[in-house]
Amino acid sequence: MPATVKFDYNKEPSRDILCIDCKSFYASCEAVDRKLHPLKTKLVVMSYPSDSVNERGSGLILASSPAAKKAYGISNVSRARDLPFPYPDDLVIAAPRMHMYMQMHRKINEIFRKYVDDENISTYSVDETFLDVTDSLEYFNCESAYEIAKLIQTEVYRETKIYTTVGIGDNPLLAKLALDNEAKDNKDMKAEWRYEDVASKLWKIESMTDMWGIGHRGAIRLQKLGIFSVYDLAHANYDMLKSKLGVLGTQLYAHAWGIDRTFLGESYVPKSRSIGNSQVLNRDYTSRKEIEIVIREMADQVATRLRKEGVKTSNVSLWVGYSLGFVDRDGKTGFNKQKNIEMTNQSHKLAEVLIDIFEQHFDHQTVRNIGINCSKLSHDKPEQINIFESVVQKEKNHKFDEAVDTVREKFGFTKMVYASSLMEGGRAIARSSLVGGHAGGLEGMESEERIRAEKKDKKGIQKLQ
Repeated sequence: MPATVKFDYNKEPSRDILCIDCKSFYASCEAVDRKLHPLKTKLVVMSYPSDSVNERGSGLILASSPAAKKAYGISNVSRARDLPFPYPDDLVIAAPRMHMYMQMHRKINEIFRKYVDDENISTYSVDETFLDVTDSLEYFNCESAYEIAKLIQTEVYRETKIYTTVGIGDNPLLAKLALDNEAKDNKDMKAEWRYEDVASKLWKIESMTDMWGIGHRGAIRLQKLGIFSVYDLAHANYDMLKSKLGVLGTQLYAHAWGIDRTFLGESYVPKSRSIGNSQVLNRDYTSRKEIEIVIREMADQVATRLRKEGVKTSNVSLWVGYSLGFVDRDGKTGFNKQKNIEMTNQSHKLAEVLIDIFEQHFDHQTVRNIGINCSKLSHDKPEQINIFESVVQKEKNHKFDEAVDTVREKFGFTKMVYASSLMEGGRAIARSSLVGGHAGGLEGMESEERIRAEKKDKKGIQKLQ
């Protein structure tokens, strides 16, 4: 069917946007730290690697160098089992060091800030950043965005030895698509997509999942509507897309024409948000008691973050993923359940609800992944009185949490933990020096200075009863 909406590129925003990617960032950081070439060294960053080369280890491959990907056919979503074993002599296996990666991230972003002000920089992820260099070209005596991109690439490499790839476009969408679909394959690691390139480049993208914003499920939904390519999407009936997919359909239609009216200086406020935590366990867990210890720890960590941000939750969910190859009697590889609750941010209350959910659905499965999430958040306000719960006890719990938060804020999270965290199966202390989902869970709860102090002093842990 013919398109029902046309766009006039002369009326669309036309800026000089750079989308800069630090190539194989985690792996590159590890290679540079070892004084190895980040593109030529076969290196993987893997959670829970074995201390012995004679053992396979376990966990996820969080990052792979280009040489490792090419040699072993792996990606950043592979596992230890996907590597050849015994491990090749020229393969470097590194445990994740998120603090080092974040330090490098900050260093690189400080370089970016030499070329743009804060309103014209947007961090998309730890390894990807958007820059609007429209107003910077004249200052740096550059005639084009391509020229200033080369300057930035050169300085980043000179200062950090990290290689960067750059997509250039009239808007963030085209810059991102240029990065993902061309720049990474070009020798100079740059590519430029403008409005005039939409027909010759954007519509030539072969896989729908190579289009920014379209995942595997989204591609399947589009295929059911007879849309199998970006070209098909751009020439689909606009009203049909809106009817079948709502606002998402209209957005995808616009993206297929290279339209993106986002400005980097704009702040985005999501309609809803959530706070959660997840982790891949360091081994298979089969003991109900040990799994409950981990759930209690994670509930405590998330509750601490809720209180720090001054919000409460009225909906909690628990996700449990089984070990590789384990399938329960219903043919499932895990379960995900949620429950509406009275608004709270108390540690013991969240733990109580989550453990109750777990006990209802646990039937001796072998567990390797656990995630919890709190949604339907509201800023602190008086709680509704529950006639079945002691007001005095509730107030005691509030004061207890406040005291714990004060101690942790001043001395660090692990200076006060539940006694169960010292038992077999506890993970909070071991994960305390890490950052991020696969490398922490305490992010946002402690300052960088406090985390550094934690690494120097692991003594004096107080137990919560």
